[in-house]
Amino acid sequence: MRKLLTYISLFLLPILLVWMLAEVFYRTVPNNYTYKHEQISKMEGLEVLVLGDSHTFYGVNPEWLSLKAYNLSNVSQTIYFDKLLLEKHINQLPRLKYLIVAVDYTTLSQADNTQEDIWRKYFYKAQMDLDVPLIYWYDPKSYSLAITRKFDKTWNTFKEYRNNKTLISCDSNGWGNTYLSTVDAVEMSRLAKVVAKKHEDESMDFSLNSNRVQQMIDLCNEKGIEVLIVNMPSVAEYVSLLNSNKWQKIDSVCNQIEINNKNVTRINLLNNKQFELNDFQDADHLNAEGAKKCSLIIDQILKNKND
Repeated sequence: MRKLLTYISLFLLPILLVWMLAEVFYRTVPNNYTYKHEQISKMEGLEVLVLGDSHTFYGVNPEWLSLKAYNLSNVSQTIYFDKLLLEKHINQLPRLKYLIVAVDYTTLSQADNTQEDIWRKYFYKAQMDLDVPLIYWYDPKSYSLAITRKFDKTWNTFKEYRNNKTLISCDSNGWGNTYLSTVDAVEMSRLAKVVAKKHEDESMDFSLNSNRVQQMIDLCNEKGIEVLIVNMPSVAEYVSLLNSNKWQKIDSVCNQIEINNKNVTRINLLNNKQFELNDFQDADHLNAEGAKKCSLIIDQILKNKND
């Protein structure tokens, strides 16, 4: 029996050691979640708040907005977490005038707790101090970030940190500042097909997320905050490969939201001809130059509202 226990201990020891190292890594190395939480908690004078997924994370640069702005969006951040973040911070932002929210192809049909956020929810809870209803108290992953991801993902994250000396991929304004290049037309065409396939969830049910958007708008209306619903630019071929009926429904829902709410302005940049191929990092993300162009367009609308 003693031998058996010894063998079991020898087997479990390296597993335990790896788990402890991974846990320390996730708990001590700053990343976008911890950095943005720290930043937004200190911004009482904020006038513009940007929410959304990677499209706004890389595509709206507060540097080019005239008002004091912060980009609280993040990669794969769904409207579910946009709403939680707004509810958490809105009372700490007494000077907030505008909320920018992205509504793109997957925004309204995105289901909760899918592969995109199956692990991210634990980081929002642990590192952005959010009360996430998707997480139950008896879920062991809510107490250990090391077991929220597969080992290969953790290892790749560690290698990223080792190579870049940081896991923070945004500037002091929260803008994702690592998309600096573009690709040629042939590669863009290939990427358009890949991304379109990835983004097709085959759902036309917008009810849950449309309601969340409306709740965010209502909350902002109570505080005298205007909401800008932005359809971010994408490469035309990517747009054409997706369900045209769904695009029409998204367009209709966004129009109706604007009509029904006096504090909402819609900015439809999806097929805006000002954006050229060299403004894009890939099929659905702007690069730094594209982000500047996009941000200046939004800024002009903000200026017109303030005149």
